[in-house]
Amino acid sequence: MSSTKKDKENNWSSDALLELSDLANEQLRTLERLNISHIQANAQQELESWHSAAVARLGQIYSQRLADLAQVYTQDVCPDSEKFKQKMTDQLKNRIMPRITKVLDDPIPDPEKVEKMQNLLCHIKSECDMMRDRQWIRVQLPDIKSLSIPIKITKTVLATHLANHAKDLLDDLSDDDDADDNKKDDDSPAKKKRKTASIDVIDIFTSSPEPIKNYTLDTNSSTLALSNTHILIHDNHKLILFDYQKQLTDLPWNDNDYGILVDMCWMSSLSVFVILTIHSLYIYDPIKPTPNLPVKIESVQPLDRTHVLASISPYEREVYINYHKGIHIDHYRVSPTSQWTLEKRYSKSDYCETKDIGIRDVRCDSQYVCLSVMQQSDLKWRLDIMSRDMKRIRRGIGMDSGENQHKFFSMLVPLHDQRWLFVNWHTNKLWLVDQQGKTKLIKDNRIKNIRNICIAPNGCYMAVRTEKPSAMKMYKLD
Repeated sequence: MSSTKKDKENNWSSDALLELSDLANEQLRTLERLNISHIQANAQQELESWHSAAVARLGQIYSQRLADLAQVYTQDVCPDSEKFKQKMTDQLKNRIMPRITKVLDDPIPDPEKVEKMQNLLCHIKSECDMMRDRQWIRVQLPDIKSLSIPIKITKTVLATHLANHAKDLLDDLSDDDDADDNKKDDDSPAKKKRKTASIDVIDIFTSSPEPIKNYTLDTNSSTLALSNTHILIHDNHKLILFDYQKQLTDLPWNDNDYGILVDMCWMSSLSVFVILTIHSLYIYDPIKPTPNLPVKIESVQPLDRTHVLASISPYEREVYINYHKGIHIDHYRVSPTSQWTLEKRYSKSDYCETKDIGIRDVRCDSQYVCLSVMQQSDLKWRLDIMSRDMKRIRRGIGMDSGENQHKFFSMLVPLHDQRWLFVNWHTNKLWLVDQQGKTKLIKDNRIKNIRNICIAPNGCYMAVRTEKPSAMKMYKLD
């Protein structure tokens, strides 16, 4: 190779090196000036835009629901309230106060008339208190957690690659009884206090008065629940709703859709009937307009599908659900918006003795929880009184026996005065357990083949389901 050619190649190599050096310096200055803060700014702008849109949409929903609330209040609640006020005012002015004046003018007042006036005034007071204190408008709100939309802020695939390499009526108010009528006011506090002393529920079974209503039914189902205004039963694949005068409606109950129905009760704190199947729980509002179907509570679940639910009982906003034979008792707490939370799952060993076969029913009154327990040694039933946290307060006395250890054929009924009724379906016997735990067989029970007994929360009515014949009998507790 000639010397001229070698010099040229050397010159080109020097130029190339100088260019590479300049390029490297330029890239270094570019990297030193590199600023990607606009990436965060752009992403933040998108997030702020979403936030503004979400707040605007939530505001629209809130405004609409606020308008709905105002409409319900002004068009439904207020007119009913005014009607109630007018009714009570008229009764006070036209029916009660003139009679009080007449009694005051009487030199020798009739004590019975004075007592009737007192009862009527107590009744009006209690209904006024109910009007003031009851939640006449129910707002069902979703859990705030369900409003959370999952916002994921992550690196893109390309950015990850480069870094690695260099989610929510007014109850019928009973009419005041006229002071001159022979009727008695059952809703007054004074009457309630006397009722325990003068008229006992047991009298219904021993004297067997004529029921105020007698409905013929198709099946011997034991399901029965009473509110102060409604009665709900299950009969021949239907739920049937009554008031205290007549049947109101019925709706199909398909076991394949809902499940096999085993128990039901009235929950005053929510003003709904609670319906229990072997695997699920539903609520039913009797005053909701049609179409009115039971609503499933998805959060209530048995331990698994091999476990069968058997009975249910509420106390204010707490609910106790018993599994078949008492394998478990689930204690739920219910929020005002009907959010059901499992507080505790009790095991059989928490409330049964080692040799107990199990329990049939869990029932609550205003103070305690009561369990109907079958003993293994003699198959006799006893009623154990428990605290709200399933600590035994009193062990029951054995009554008569069940058929065998597999057939838990019985029914436990609270009388809401610390007394309990127990129906043994196998022997067709009715037992009373008093406040001290003493047992008494109602030997002269004239109502035969009892399946279930239920008393309205206000103590004014009692219903009895029987078989042979299958019927529901209604009694007025006055």
